[in-house]
Amino acid sequence: MNEKLRILKMIEDGKITASEAAQLLQAVDSAPQTSVPPAPPPLPPPPRSDSRYEGYESNTRSSSGLDDLGNKFESFAREVAPKVERFAEAVADKIAGAADYVSGAFTESGSQTAQQGHQGHHAAPPPKRASGSMMEKQIELLVDTGGYNELNLSCMNGDIRLKGYNGDKITAKLTYRASRANAYIELVKLGGKYFLKYEPDEFQIVSIDAYVPERAFGIIKIDGVNGMLDASSLSASEMHFSNSNGAATLTNLAATKITADSSNGRFAISSIAAETAEFENLNGPMDTDDLDISKLKLSNYNAPLSIIMSKFMRYSDYVWSVETGNAKLNINLPSMPDYGYHIKAHAAMSEIRIGLTGLQYLINEKSFVEARSITFDHAAKKIKLAVETSNAPLLIN
Repeated sequence: MNEKLRILKMIEDGKITASEAAQLLQAVDSAPQTSVPPAPPPLPPPPRSDSRYEGYESNTRSSSGLDDLGNKFESFAREVAPKVERFAEAVADKIAGAADYVSGAFTESGSQTAQQGHQGHHAAPPPKRASGSMMEKQIELLVDTGGYNELNLSCMNGDIRLKGYNGDKITAKLTYRASRANAYIELVKLGGKYFLKYEPDEFQIVSIDAYVPERAFGIIKIDGVNGMLDASSLSASEMHFSNSNGAATLTNLAATKITADSSNGRFAISSIAAETAEFENLNGPMDTDDLDISKLKLSNYNAPLSIIMSKFMRYSDYVWSVETGNAKLNINLPSMPDYGYHIKAHAAMSEIRIGLTGLQYLINEKSFVEARSITFDHAAKKIKLAVETSNAPLLIN
């Protein structure tokens, strides 16, 4: 109980008079206030000065395309440094924001209860939020496949399942629990944009299970929190996926650009074709296989990361940056006569084991290795890898 409430309580109990209370309240108001100085901002990570992480001269065929690729690889290699704190803070902020967004009404109700508690026992009880039962709605929406379309689906406290098929309609089942009667939720079309329309503070659970035309959308954006995300058999120019506090699975996707982040659950990625892609995960294992992606960034923290590749098909040049924090990194790569590898691997406070054959070692130390296929310059497919892990082994086979 603070000082002012204590003084008012003393008046109510008859321990002091009103004039004495006025003097005490005046003394409280005139008392100097103390404040706690704000915490200093976190220090930036120290720059890496080890010359082994600086660029190397490219010996590839003399063409502008390969020169550009070499420059990109140098940039990747220089950027490969522990990003655990930064990524963890970003995910934590996102999870906290989502939790506030979903449960804001409950917080408001709690604050009303606290305020009424200070008003005394004669105050009215706080209003109760209505809690409905689970509801289902079947939806069919024709998609105009002749124009440029966007699909945007956002759910909370429920699963998202999205599967492409050879058709022209979105066929979906919505499962939801509303916080009030007659709360509105519908899959709508506005111009070329198709999206799930509802007010988040009017719902406790929103989940969707949908079949969508597999090639009808230029941009696909999917967001979920506190549920599972599963997307498969889709093709678009851009795809963006985000899921917090649940498992995520991406299978058989094709796009020019793909971005996806997940947290607190297993992240499984397979059979992906893209020019550029970025995948990030926190506090859950990441399992990937057959990522036919020319320019790729993979990041996983506080859980192991596994990469299995059977072949590189679509592109002649690949530039990959892969890192884990506080967990094992295991990469299985195919050995083909026309494949050339250039690998820069760093394992802070651990060891590196490389089982690929036909490599020439430029640097071969316990925690840092740079190796290059003997036939790299003449290889039909060039694969450049900048990989890093900390506190766990790094295996390349």
